Amino acid sequence: MAGALGLGGGAIFNPALLTMGVPPQVSSATGLYLVTFSKVASCTVYLLNGELDLPYSFWLGAWACFGSVVGMWGTNIYMRMSGRQSVIVWVLVFMFAISVVAIPILGGLSIADEMAKGVDIWKFGSLCN
Repeated sequence: MAGALGLGGGAIFNPALLTMGVPPQVSSATGLYLVTFSKVASCTVYLLNGELDLPYSFWLGAWACFGSVVGMWGTNIYMRMSGRQSVIVWVLVFMFAISVVAIPILGGLSIADEMAKGVDIWKFGSLCN
């Protein structure tokens, strides 16, 4: 259900692993690792179809790496100071809550914009294009 709504597999893996008693750091890393395979497959399909914007992909990837390094650095500082790993759980809860609210709103706005342009949103597209 999470994948169909665009939330990604992490919305399933992380809470499931946390419920099973897996430490938050391990849960977060494992969830990201499991989702990586579907992301690589999607990028490969887009690349083979000529629909992948490589310069934008590299720009986005560079900022994602920067954000990951800064986030890990900040998280490690917080965990050393507090001695707790709860910040990882709260970040996951916060991101999940934002996704649950933002995705239907942004999707609805996108559909409304397409309808205003006269696009038939109920029509299936051709697979041969």
